[in-house]
Order: sequence, then structure tokens, then C-alpha cells
Amino acid sequence: MFYAVANGRTPGIFLTWAECYDSVKGYKKPIYKKFATRAEAEFFISINTPGVIGEPVVETPQFDFTPDYCVYTDGACSNNGRKNANAGIGIYFGENDPRNLSKKITGKQTNNVAELTAIIETYPLIETDVIIGKKIVIFSDSEYAIKCVSTYGEKCERKNWTLDIPNKDLVKTVYELYKNKPNIRFHHIRAHTDNIDIHSIGNANADKLANIAIGLEECPYSTK
Repeated sequence: MFYAVANGRTPGIFLTWAECYDSVKGYKKPIYKKFATRAEAEFFISINTPGVIGEPVVETPQFDFTPDYCVYTDGACSNNGRKNANAGIGIYFGENDPRNLSKKITGKQTNNVAELTAIIETYPLIETDVIIGKKIVIFSDSEYAIKCVSTYGEKCERKNWTLDIPNKDLVKTVYELYKNKPNIRFHHIRAHTDNIDIHSIGNANADKLANIAIGLEECPYSTK
């Protein structure tokens, strides 16, 4: 067995409960879990260690599953807030994955609209997997977008969507797409960190795809 300690006196992976216990005993709000494989333990640490790839921005329980795969979404907008704004989205599954998407958006051109649209456009790409029960984590560097999927959306639903909020149609769409989907989790990741862990790289590639959509970068790989 592998004992993963994401937040403790000595974060890391231990092979015995005794070592794990020494790391978490008496530690305030420890985060740890037992796994059958090292890969599962490493992933658990990567998404739960504060400061490694960004802390969750909503109160999210520790992931109670190991995902089948992760998806990275991003929005980009040049001249954000101006009349000549130009916005696009990037969705990254992996190098040369045919589901990778780089697309300019229509309608209102803002960064927040692009971030929400990226998450909305992800759903058709994963819907079949969601239906058959595959477990998926969606990473976004937009605190706003993730809160729209959770706290903002839930609050608006309680008020019967009568609250006057920006981008209400998109917020309603993204919230209703993903609510009651127990096999999907969202996680916030800090942008532009230059970290080399797999999730930071995934976020950077989603960012590239979004920038490609608005002509700020050239495409180095398939973006079907």
C-alpha cells in the first residue's frame, strides 16, 4: 500500500502506516489517503498539495476517486473590455488528441465569457464518457468560471435565476450542464507559473490553444 500525505509535517508518499501517522499526527488539517498504487498516490498529492498547482478556490472535498483522465480549459481575450476585443477558447486533453479544441467565440468578447464558454464546449467532448461513468477532472485557471459551476450557479438557482448577474445565460448553461454529475470534479490551477508538473503543462497548452484561436500564437500540434 502507498500512503499519500499532501498536507502534513512531511508531505510525501510512505510505504507504512507508521510513517504516515508520524507525518500527520497532531498536524492541523492534514490531508492524506491510502492507495493501492503509487500512481494514484502521486496524483492525489498533485491535486491536494497547497502551492504546487494552485489551491481549490471553492470548498471542495478531497477527490474521492482517481480520474480516468483530466481536461484543461482556458479562455483568452485580447483588448479585454474594449470595443475591439477578440476572444477565443482552448481545450486540451493531451498531445495530438483529436478532441483538442482551439476556437474563436462569437457574441460578447470578454475573458470571462471565454472562460465559461471553454467549460461549456468541453461537455460535448466528454459526454459519452460521462454517461458511461468515466471519472474526469476539469482544470481551469479561472476562479470565476469554477465558482459559476458551483457557488454562483447554486445561489442563482435558489433564487430561480432572478438575480441580475453578468453573463447569466452562460452561468445557467454551465451550471446546469455539470450539476449532479458525481463523476466530474473541477479544480483551480494557477496560470503562467512555468511549473513543469503535468497539470501546469496541461494548463499552459490550453492557454496556447486559446491564444491560437485569436491569432496570438501559431499551432505546434493538432487542434481538431
